[in-house]
Amino acid sequence: MTKKLTVAYFGIAAMIAAWLTIFLSAALNPWFRFTGNALSDLGGGNLIMNGHPAPTDPFVYNVGLMVTGVLIAIFSVSVILKARNKLEIMGSSFFMISGLFLALIGIYHEGTYPHDFVSIWFFILSSISYAAIALSLIIGRFRGSGTILAVLLIASWIAFAVVPWGSVAEDEMFGVAVIDIFVIIHILTFINNKRMGATA
Repeated sequence: MTKKLTVAYFGIAAMIAAWLTIFLSAALNPWFRFTGNALSDLGGGNLIMNGHPAPTDPFVYNVGLMVTGVLIAIFSVSVILKARNKLEIMGSSFFMISGLFLALIGIYHEGTYPHDFVSIWFFILSSISYAAIALSLIIGRFRGSGTILAVLLIASWIAFAVVPWGSVAEDEMFGVAVIDIFVIIHILTFINNKRMGATA
C-alpha cells in the first residue's frame, strides 16, 4: 500500500512544507503583514532597497522554499513513473521544472537580480503543467476531474487578474492555494485509479 501511495505522500509533504515555511517565517518577523508585504520579503531585502526591515533568520524561508521545491520535483518524478499517458508525463515534467524554480526563489532571494524572473515563472510553469495534466485526465478515465482542473485553472487566472488584491502576499498565497487544489485533485485520480484496478 505504501508504494501505491508514494505520489500522495510526496504531494502532501510538499504542501505542508510550503505552508509551514510561510507561517513560521512570518512568525519570526513581527513586522510582516500578509496584507501589506510580499512573501519574498521574508527571504531577503532591507529597508533602504525594499521598504521593509531585513528579515530575521531569512534562511528559514529560503531553505524552506528549497525543500518544498525538491519535494515538488520528487512528487513529479513519482507521477511520471506512474503516468497514464504522454500528456501526463509532459505536464508532470513541467511541474518538476516549476519545483526547481521554486527552489531557485530560495537561492535567488529578494534583492538579487534573477528573483522576479524565477518567482513569476514558478507560477507560470505550474499553470502550464496542470493545463497539460487536465487534458491528460480528460482524454483518460478521469474526464470529470480533468474538466474541473481546466475550469479552475481558467477561473483562477481570471480571479488573479480582476480581484483587487491588497498585497503581493495575498495573490501569492492565492496562487499557492490553487496549486494545492490542483495537486489534491491529481492525487485523488491516482487513489481512485488504484481502487479501479483493485475492483477490475
